[in-house]
Amino acid sequence: MGLAKAKYYCSLHNWDAPFLDTHDIRPGDPFQDVLWHRLVDSDVMVMLDTPSYFGSRWTRQEIGRARAKEIQVLRVIWPEHKPNKLTDLSETIYLENEDLEGSDGPVKESTAEAIVLRVERLRSQSIAARYMSITGKLRADVEKIGASVEAVGAHRAIAVRLLNNQRIWVYPIVGVPTAEVFNDVADKARRADQLGIPVVVYDHLGICSRWSNHLKWLDEHIRAVRAIKVSEAGWTLAGWEE
Repeated sequence: MGLAKAKYYCSLHNWDAPFLDTHDIRPGDPFQDVLWHRLVDSDVMVMLDTPSYFGSRWTRQEIGRARAKEIQVLRVIWPEHKPNKLTDLSETIYLENEDLEGSDGPVKESTAEAIVLRVERLRSQSIAARYMSITGKLRADVEKIGASVEAVGAHRAIAVRLLNNQRIWVYPIVGVPTAEVFNDVADKARRADQLGIPVVVYDHLGICSRWSNHLKWLDEHIRAVRAIKVSEAGWTLAGWEE
């Protein structure tokens, strides 16, 4: 399936365009930093399992880091290829020769549609798993400092009672936070009549340094929303002041 066709399927399902490193990394950009950044902002990784896939350390790192971030992997196995056992736990589609338009591809449209449907199912699972991972880490850190999680409110915001008895509303964010996300959280908190400044909590692992600096700038200059890394939640909330 070509890039134009892939983008067409994404538009039908209201997804962001697929990320392909050969098309989407600009000349001069730090290749691996951009690749990892885009990986952590993806919901599903589609792995085309061919005889040479595990011959590259980069592809080994990609699938390992996708799993480390709890991103679902869809393994599409090339016809007549015996897959590596390292990916046996992945969701799998076996291609047959008749699924291809030629010996080297591309994939036929009917097969592509089946792959897209499987991606959509995995996408919801991936988002749910990553959300639960962030909320689990947040709860553990909150309880570690003697604070408490009181409830889950509108838009899955989490009410946290701090040691000074202040209550804050925390919004776990899956993927890479943006200014648009900050605006959306501020709007949701306003419509839910949640007092105080809402807090975005996110997993920073894999986010490139340039974007991390951008998030730091947003946190310092946009006072309608605050942002913290989930790995530093306990440390930050122990000294929280609005």
